[in-house]
Amino acid sequence: MARPLEGVKCVCVIMFQQLSVAFSMMADLGAEIIKVEPPEGELGRQLGVTPKSPLSPYFETNNRGFKCITLDLKTEKAKEILYKLVKDADVFAQNFRPGVAERLGCGYEDLIKVNPGIVYISASAYGPDGPNAKLPGTDGVAQAAGGVCFSFGEAGTRVTTGQVAVADETAAFHNFQAVMVGLYHKLKTGEGQLIESSLLGSQIRLMGFSMTRVLMTGEEFPRSRTRMFAGQAPNLTATFSDKDGKPFIIQVVGEERWRKGLENAGLAEELDKVGCARLGDIAASAENRKNFLDTMDRLFATDTREHWLKLLREADVVSAPINTLAEAAADPDVIANNYVIEVDHPRVGKIKEVGFPWKFSKTPAKAGIAPELGEHNNEVLEGLGYSDADIKQLKEEGVI
Repeated sequence: MARPLEGVKCVCVIMFQQLSVAFSMMADLGAEIIKVEPPEGELGRQLGVTPKSPLSPYFETNNRGFKCITLDLKTEKAKEILYKLVKDADVFAQNFRPGVAERLGCGYEDLIKVNPGIVYISASAYGPDGPNAKLPGTDGVAQAAGGVCFSFGEAGTRVTTGQVAVADETAAFHNFQAVMVGLYHKLKTGEGQLIESSLLGSQIRLMGFSMTRVLMTGEEFPRSRTRMFAGQAPNLTATFSDKDGKPFIIQVVGEERWRKGLENAGLAEELDKVGCARLGDIAASAENRKNFLDTMDRLFATDTREHWLKLLREADVVSAPINTLAEAAADPDVIANNYVIEVDHPRVGKIKEVGFPWKFSKTPAKAGIAPELGEHNNEVLEGLGYSDADIKQLKEEGVI
């Protein structure tokens, strides 16, 4: 069965995560992704590799389905090869610091001379303009600068990043969307264009209405285990633990549904006693919120997470266990929807990894595996007209 992006050719001089994940998703959907690495390979290949774990989870996830060729772009012959690849490509991608691609001869203005219709995406840390435009950046830096770190935890605790690369993954999803828009515009008009994205810009978009709320009110969010919205449609999100310390979360909008949930779970009477049964009352003051949390903590500590979730869900109160990554991977809904999949890897046998966030009824996705360094040098170069002797000479000269 054909996949939706078959026939789309992308040439990518990329590393690490913010663009690689975007193009791995395109590879899942059938696009041909030719990744260009330096002859020594990108550092991401080694992340997570140990004597007991010879396969990098980082590189395997972020580069699955790619073809890989090696080019030393500081050499003229490597640039010639790159230009031949780009000539009939639909997309070119790079995530150098601003200015580096231009020095290497693969900036936007360089490549539109080779292929005027190219969709060119350039991803940086802070964006193309501004005082930090030329600084390097990583997932942790973007989480810090974009407000993500301060959005979690409780007041008085250390501000940290999480264990998951939220900034890189968010940027990757936005880059995937941006490339799709660029390709659609090209399909309609024949025009390529330059797309510029950044880790920081993606985090600001991730903050969404929460950022807009701060801008409108001038009030910063408190770091808290609860998230409260007062007003005409009061909203509560809060975390709790059961008698065994297993955590779970509740999110509810509206007084009527909240009251129904409290009554079904047998919690209403105790909260009435402390004047914190209504969402509006909880939001009214810090003292009320403390009384509410103390009371709920005491009540929830009397039974299991499964018990409380069953009662809350019966009353249509949105609630769920707070899973570890291992628990999330084993979640029955994750398994049923193939959000985690098993693939055959030629080096290590069967491996499990993240699957697909969507299902297409006519054009389903299919995961590949990450390439070995330079695995497709011969295949790609022969396709460009290079002979075996030419390829041998390129290797001897350190071009590939």
